[in-house]
Parts: sequence; structure tokens; C-alpha cells
Amino acid sequence: MLPSSQISKAAGQHQNVYDLVQGFIGLLSPEGTLLDANQSSLEFVGANLNDVVGKPFWETPWWRDSQSSQEALKEAIKNGAAGRPSRFEALHTDKSGKVIFVDFSLTPLFDDAGTVVSLLPEARDITAVKEATLALQESETRLQLACDIAGIGTWDWDLSNDHLRWDDRQFRLFGIQKNKDQMDGERAISAIHPDDRNRVRQAVADSAESGVPFRQEFRVTHQNGDVRWLVGCGDTLRDDKIGKPISMIGINYDITERKKAETKLAQSNLDLEARVAERTRQLEQEMREHHQAQEALAHARRLDLLGQLAGGVAHDFNNLLAVIGGNLELAALRIADDQVEELIHDALDAVEAGASLNQRLLSFASKRSLNPSRMIVNSRIEGVRQLLERTLDENIALETALEPDIWETFVDAGELDSAILNLAVNARDAMPSGGKLRIVSRNQTLDEKDVTSIPGAQAGRYIQLAISDTGSGMTPEVLEKAVTPFFTTKEAGKGSGLGLSSVFGFARQSGGFVTIESTVGKGTTVTINLPRLTVRSEGKKEASSEDSLPQGFGRFVLVVEDDAAVRKVTRNRLVELGYNVVEAATATEAVNLLQTNETVSLLFSDIRMPGQLSGYDLAKWLCENRPDIKVLLTSGYDAFRINGRQGASKHNVKILAKPYSMRKLATALHDALLSTTDIQ
Repeated sequence: MLPSSQISKAAGQHQNVYDLVQGFIGLLSPEGTLLDANQSSLEFVGANLNDVVGKPFWETPWWRDSQSSQEALKEAIKNGAAGRPSRFEALHTDKSGKVIFVDFSLTPLFDDAGTVVSLLPEARDITAVKEATLALQESETRLQLACDIAGIGTWDWDLSNDHLRWDDRQFRLFGIQKNKDQMDGERAISAIHPDDRNRVRQAVADSAESGVPFRQEFRVTHQNGDVRWLVGCGDTLRDDKIGKPISMIGINYDITERKKAETKLAQSNLDLEARVAERTRQLEQEMREHHQAQEALAHARRLDLLGQLAGGVAHDFNNLLAVIGGNLELAALRIADDQVEELIHDALDAVEAGASLNQRLLSFASKRSLNPSRMIVNSRIEGVRQLLERTLDENIALETALEPDIWETFVDAGELDSAILNLAVNARDAMPSGGKLRIVSRNQTLDEKDVTSIPGAQAGRYIQLAISDTGSGMTPEVLEKAVTPFFTTKEAGKGSGLGLSSVFGFARQSGGFVTIESTVGKGTTVTINLPRLTVRSEGKKEASSEDSLPQGFGRFVLVVEDDAAVRKVTRNRLVELGYNVVEAATATEAVNLLQTNETVSLLFSDIRMPGQLSGYDLAKWLCENRPDIKVLLTSGYDAFRINGRQGASKHNVKILAKPYSMRKLATALHDALLSTTDIQ
């Protein structure tokens, strides 16, 4: 602690200025000792200056109720002492217990010799901004719910590159199977009935040219031969600076039943015809109202709400798959009929397909963790080659040079495909007048000297995937910022600035790294370095179906799950595996049971549950109060963000992703019983 004379001197010098500031402003020593604070911030927590001066800042009343904010502050003080400013969001509590959000910054102050002599803290109340953001999120959720209830499919057509973003309902309306390929406008138009196709195509072109909204009724033929009538409504977004349309936004909904009714009514009397006309006018009014809602929704979709909605849907969908798959497995154990057993296994394959579809939904929303597997990079390149050929312009030549004896690696296949496509699209955009795109794979051993100048890279054996173009290249200034998220040199609406940064993130998560070489006027080469597969990289292999499942031998498991159907099938599975089961529907109920039940050996809990306590909070309570009980958590939403936490994977806690097979459940329970748990 500083001498009281020094503290008083600092306080006297700055108090008059501080007291004029609303919010928090003060002065700290380089070690984080509070030297001064303004009057409004003292009144906020009901403290006198003499009560807090000389104390470590993180022990003062402003920080008393937020451990995470204290840790962030300590890190900021550490950075400040090293001469680096910091800024983060924190929670402050006033004297009445009210919690507010603040934008907190800490700036180092230097003397003439460049030494940090003090730190300047500032905090600004941003509670109103936070509340407004939450209100906007709720409003947009309501709009999305309105579209879902009304059976409306939405679309957003980028006219500059013919890319078309469809929601899942659109694929169902058109009878088109969703796949990994990029949806485009021509594919959508070609799905329309031949008799209506040219009419709709011309209406779209006229609307794009004139800017007048269009509305068309047309037929589509599903794969099962069913012909459905749809209504398409859209409007054009124009760039006033260049006077050209940039995109079209619209909706579709099914009016097949209405069309059938119209046919019947046409054969009836004038009174019935009048009713049809009235109903048509009502539907058109409803369409206009939905069109207005869609315009608001189109704006909201640019605010990144899709990822949050996708996470919730994925959680519920995985719960359904868990119930279906679990009961099918239990049924298979009790069936001796080979034909019935084959049917059950076909259904289980469908459950696996549904889980895979759900993972792609999470991947699209950027809320899934990597799912690596062993692979040959050459096979993935050949797999996406056809898609690349469709993506590239006709004046761009695609060449590959793949090393025959390429090593295996252990990465997420979908993320690798996405990285290749991202780099190929970037290369295409850099060659508007044509050129050559070359993809090379090779084995490469790098020593310490080779990776000295590459941040985060380590010596070792790598599979190098190099994608080169003969395009415009990048200046050193642009190259320096190329991997910065949201940085782009493309025109507005033609690039998000996330392509290269996502490729870098994927490589880093996979244990590798990326390098870029570029020369203005000659082109660019981006090289992804992926670590060679080792025995350890493969992880645990699932035992074959002939192996016996690990058994419970009568040990007690507490199952915590708010979904009654999931809880029931989980109980039946555990009983089948030889466990005794205790059940709870909420974390609070589980705590009450654990306080009195001495027989429980393991807690098996869902992560996302109603109430204030999540499965992660329950596991933390267990480690503090019943460390003798092991923990296994499960979730259908593998991003796992609850109360701002980044997930439990960084702790020594096992997480079993939904839906899971009987074997995965048995193995996870066995591993959890042998593990140690560390929740912080």
C-alpha cells in the first residue's frame, strides 16, 4: 500500500476535475491501488473516499458482486502496468444492490522517460444500450415466430453473384432437398413448373429493372409428383449511388388449398364466386401485412440473430432425436426378428442423418465445435472439385497437383471443405478478367528455423494445401490486414471480410497454421498447414458392435433432465446398462436430492435447463459440496453459452453430445466414473 501522504497528494490534485464527471473516473497506481475516485462514483456505491483510497481496486465496492469482472480488471491492470491500454464490459453494483453494465477502460499514464506512473480508469453506464439490444432481439424473435406460424418461407437474392439465401421452409415449399451446394437464382427458377417458369422469370427481371414490387402465383412439382401452388412476393433493394439493384428480398407461401377451393367455387353460383373474391382480397391484405413484416425481418437477419435461433432449435431437435434413437435401441435389444431389427437399424440410420443435418445447421450458424476425423486431403479436394468448377467463372482454369503419397491428417471435413471453397471464391474475385487457380497438396517437414517468423507455428510434419491464383494480388498494407475479421477490399454487399479469418481460425483449431504470399499484379498463394495424423490424434475408437458394453453394476446415477420424454428413455437405457437411477427435473430438485442421498455415484445432467441453475452450475455445486460424485454433462447445443460462459470444455468435465447411441452413453458413463472433475 502507498504511504498516506502520497495518496492524499494525488487525491488533492485531481479531485476538483473528477467531481465534474458523471460516471466513474479515478486514478490507480501501476499495481492497481486506488489513489482517487470522483464524487458521483462514490455516491453510486455509498462510500467515502477515505474508505476506499489505498485499497486494491478489485477489492472496492464497485467490483464486490462480480468475480468475472474482478478477473477482467486484474488482467487490465497487468496490461496497464506493461503500458497497454484495456477496455472491456463489466458489472457494477450500487449501494441498493442494483446491477448495471459499464463500458470500462484503463489507460496507462507515462512520465517523460516512458515509465508507467499511474493508471486512469473510466467507466460509462451502458445499461440502457444493453436493454435496448435485448428488446430488439425479442422483437425480431416475434417476427420470426409470426412467419413460422403463417407458413411463410423467406429468401434473399444477391443479384450481383446470383447467390440465393433460403430458409428451411423454402426448400420444403419447393420440394427441393437441401444440400451443401450454394443455392442460386437459376436453380430456384428451374424448380418452377415449365408452364409458369418464363412468366416468373420475366416478372423478376421487370421488378429488378423498375424497382416495382412483384407478386406471382406459380406451380412447383415435388419429387413425389405432387404439384403445389405457391405465391411469390418480392421487392428490390437498390444502391442509390450507382442506380442499380443489388438484391431482392421476398417471401413464398403455399396456396394449394386455396387454389383447390377456387376451382370448386368457379363451378358454383355467383354468390360463391363473390365469397372467393372477398377471400382473395383478404389474403392479399394479409400478404401485404406479411410483406411489411418481412421487410423488418430482412433487416433483423443482418443482426446475427440466426445463430441464436439455430442453437435453440438444435437443442430441441437433438432432444427429439435422443428420445427416438434411445427407444429404438432399447426396442432392438428386445426384438429377435431379423427383419424387424433391420427396420429398427434403418430408423437409427435416419436418426444419425438427422443428427448430421443438425450439425450442419449449427455449422451454418457458427455455433458448433469441430468434429475431426482422419482423412486424406486429396480426397476432399477431389470431392469439392465439381463444386469449384461450377463456382469459378468460365475464363478461369482450374489445375490440381496432388502428391500421391500424401499423409493422413485429423481435421473437421466440413470445415476443410469450407476453407477450400472460401479461398477459391477469393481467388475468383481477384481474377475478374480470368486466370488460373491452382491447388497443390504436398508433405512437408518444418524445423524450428522454418517456423521462426510464423506466430503460433510449431516445428513438425504437416500436410500443406496451397491455393494459388494469378489475380491482382495484395499490397503489403492490405496483406497485413487480410486476416482481420470483417476487413475486406470488396464493394459493399460483396464480401463479409470473414473468409480468410475463418480459414485461419479453422487451421489454428486443428493444430496447424496458415501463410499468405502475395504480389501486386502477379497473384496470391494461401497455404494451409495441417498436422500429420499421429496415433494420439485419432482419439478413442468406438468398440465394435460385438464388444460388450461397459456395465453399471448397480451403481446409482442421478439423471437431471427437464424434458420428461428424454428423461424416461435415459432412465430405461441406464437400467439396461445395469445402473440404478434417481431422477430430477431441475437443478434445484437435484441439489435437494444430493443433500440427503449418499448412494449416488455419478451425476448425469443436461446443460440447458429452465431456472437460474444450469447443468454447469449444478456440476460446480457438486464439486464444492459432494466431490465424491462424478459428473457427466450432456447437451444438444454444443456451443454451450450460458450466462456468458464460454463452455465447460476448458474444464475437466465430460460432455456427451445429443443425440447419442447406447454405446456412446455406456462408454461416456464408464469414462466419467474413472475421471476427476475440476470446475472453477
